[in-house]
Amino acid sequence: MSDVNRVILTGRLTSDPDLRYTQSGRPMVRFDLAVNRRWVNPETGQPEEEVTFVPVVVWGKQAETCAAWLRKGRQVAVDGRLRIRSFETQNGDRRRVTEVVAQTVHFLGPKPEAPEVPEPPTEEAYPEEEVPF
Repeated sequence: MSDVNRVILTGRLTSDPDLRYTQSGRPMVRFDLAVNRRWVNPETGQPEEEVTFVPVVVWGKQAETCAAWLRKGRQVAVDGRLRIRSFETQNGDRRRVTEVVAQTVHFLGPKPEAPEVPEPPTEEAYPEEEVPF
């Protein structure tokens, strides 16, 4: 039997996504997801809530799409895998990071306004002898 490493979460972004590129030019975006858990306390009968903040990493074209369309407070569903990695700080301290590496990110809730994308130049922008093709 093979092992399974799969995480499915829905929550809201706690800040705007942070888009970066690797040295080889591969896009990567990071954001934190606030995931709420609500229940009724069996002892008191009162509703309670717990919030878990989960770091999410998205790679490739989907990373650029997330950076363009997602903003703080937007609700998303993330399907991916759990990754725990360790590294050494400049001070020599060892740190461990637990994060979700997203395979798919589904945008939930109302559709926001389209991101600003510059319009391509019209033919009038180029004199006939300077058409760039």
